[in-house]
Amino acid sequence: MLRVFRLLGSRLRVGVAALVAVVAVVAVTACGSDSDDAPAATTADGRPDLSRVTLRVADQVGQLKALLEASGVLADVPYKIEWSDFSAAAPLLQALRAGAADIGQAGDAPILNALGAGAPLKVVGAARTSPKGVAILVPKDSPIRTVADLRGRTVSPSTEGSIGHYLLLGALKEAGLTPDDLTISFLAPPAASAAFDARQIDAWVTWDPYVALAERKGARIVRDGEGINSGLGFVVATEDAVENAGTKAAIADFLTRQRNAFIWSNQHQGEFSKIFASLTKLPEPVALDVLKRRQWSAPPIDDQIVSQFQKSADVYAEAGVLEKKLDVKPFFVRSLTS
Repeated sequence: MLRVFRLLGSRLRVGVAALVAVVAVVAVTACGSDSDDAPAATTADGRPDLSRVTLRVADQVGQLKALLEASGVLADVPYKIEWSDFSAAAPLLQALRAGAADIGQAGDAPILNALGAGAPLKVVGAARTSPKGVAILVPKDSPIRTVADLRGRTVSPSTEGSIGHYLLLGALKEAGLTPDDLTISFLAPPAASAAFDARQIDAWVTWDPYVALAERKGARIVRDGEGINSGLGFVVATEDAVENAGTKAAIADFLTRQRNAFIWSNQHQGEFSKIFASLTKLPEPVALDVLKRRQWSAPPIDDQIVSQFQKSADVYAEAGVLEKKLDVKPFFVRSLTS
């Protein structure tokens, strides 16, 4: 019988912290920004005057800002960028929903949860990394050699609805198992890491940089995300931002610069690994491992991207992560990456 443990106390603390962060950002925004409802100023040829636009970008742990600044793609930005920083996807999406930011990037599961809850958001861009950065890990001396060996074991796919959870569900199905065949323990990555090191769980399903850190300590990969995970993350914007001509034009420009920064990162891994290590406090060799495996790209939104997002939504609905099935097509804006 499936046994599932959730850290409700941790979730409550994260929720309160996220709410405080969002309220703070909203307060600052209310005091310092012009109304989003004001009509966009235009140039002589009728295009939006980007010099009068402020694009409010929500970031996670400063990673995107560091990449864009290191790559030099922000040198000639014709609009102002206001950055806000969050510890994870959930508070970032709450800030967007509260109108405290215009655009931000997150994984598919938290975005799906936000959309399912009625958040006024649109998917305006996609970001892809190698699915090899997600993996099922076991200690180096573990008798577990295949996914089938997880039967009867205790496994943490990190947090519910995460890309680790998605990999576990797909790998179990591939091996002819179901979640009922093992004990699933949902733990935030730091807690899961501690439990893994203490042998309190038999396997840990997680993502980089946790995979790279664990490998450096001797952990062994049983199955990575190749063939199961899409490697996709998504850029979402508020409906108000997309409906404002000036902000929409700035978003289109920002997505182009982000794509160019991804290309730079792939071509300058050694240089960027030093910056990335400083930002994340990771050992530099681990940061380089992560960047080598990551290989960012920014594909245009097409039928394949939409189909993959729909597949994720269906898997999470079947697993109970989403309360109901969700048709994702209406949430996409394809014109900004075409």
